[in-house]
Amino acid sequence: MPPAARERYQARWLTSLLELAWEKAPGVRRRLERAGVGPKDLRGPDDLARLPVIKKSEMPDLQKADPPFGGFCTVPMRRVRRIFVSPGPILEPMGPEISEWHAETCLFAGGFRPGDVVIDTFLYHLVPAAHEIDEALNLIGCTAVPTGVGNTDTQVAVARAVRATGYVGTPSFLMTILQRAKEMGVGRLGLEVAQVGAEPLPESLRNQFEEEHGIMTRQGFGTADLGLVAYECPEKAGMHLIEDAVVQVCDPQTGEPLPYGQIGELVATVHNTTYPMIRFGTGDLTIIDDARCPCGRTSARMLGWRGRADEVTKVRGMFIHPRRPTRSSPARRGSRSIRWSSAARAIRTRCCSASSWRPTRRPRRSRRSSRRPFAT
Repeated sequence: MPPAARERYQARWLTSLLELAWEKAPGVRRRLERAGVGPKDLRGPDDLARLPVIKKSEMPDLQKADPPFGGFCTVPMRRVRRIFVSPGPILEPMGPEISEWHAETCLFAGGFRPGDVVIDTFLYHLVPAAHEIDEALNLIGCTAVPTGVGNTDTQVAVARAVRATGYVGTPSFLMTILQRAKEMGVGRLGLEVAQVGAEPLPESLRNQFEEEHGIMTRQGFGTADLGLVAYECPEKAGMHLIEDAVVQVCDPQTGEPLPYGQIGELVATVHNTTYPMIRFGTGDLTIIDDARCPCGRTSARMLGWRGRADEVTKVRGMFIHPRRPTRSSPARRGSRSIRWSSAARAIRTRCCSASSWRPTRRPRRSRRSSRRPFAT
């Protein structure tokens, strides 16, 4: 989509979303009123800076004050298809719309095509990723096999039985499945394409998937609150921002938008009419580059995940908030809580080190030319 057309498109849906949220979502209306603005004052993406950033870490308290969704849901409960629960705890409603996570854009760009049979190994219990990605796969014309996490032998057996051509899940679990298939002596699995996430993807691991196993491997970025907002193309030169999200990199303390090329907190406003997250601060640090990608797409790109701006730590694809171990720890203060704090800092250090990712500009042609996504 040309930049001017993208700006017009985002201005249209943003205006409509703000008017809907003002009328139907009291939590959003309270935010706007406290900032001294109304829907008519926010006519385009640049005007969003007039609103303070709402932090992910604030959501548990906001939802306690105005249950169950903090006043951010625009539809009555009878129209909510599912309610997900993320660590915090944070409740996320899935409304009547199809494709509110926008995952089909990311999956198609990553090489998934009609007719693919895909094992979905994300967790189906409480959190949204597996369910939302299943829906996106169906929209593309793929068959989803909800294998979920664990049971590696079963994963191998099912992948062989259904002749799976695609995989979604964490990169570490994909490698576990491939290694187990080798140990079982069943030969190479028929996987050709993978969309991975929820943990860092080192280039060395991607190279193993692509060069040793012939699996085109791409990644995206999203959260349970926002859905997927960025995806990789064949060039592997950063993750393109989707048109249905206004993504800013902001100063973590002030919330002020930063120029392209500077590191800051990823703040997003997504086109989700059931659960409108407006200037939602993910707590994730990144850099956005607006240089044109060799693939032909004109959207800006997110250059990897650069760590966390807040106190939340990500462990095996799940966020762990300090209040959660505190609640599960003994009532008296003691060595256990000290050990947890030390472990959390160590985990954060390792994650940040693993995420110091730099995109490669060297394009790699897919093994199947039909996997080559169209430029948009």
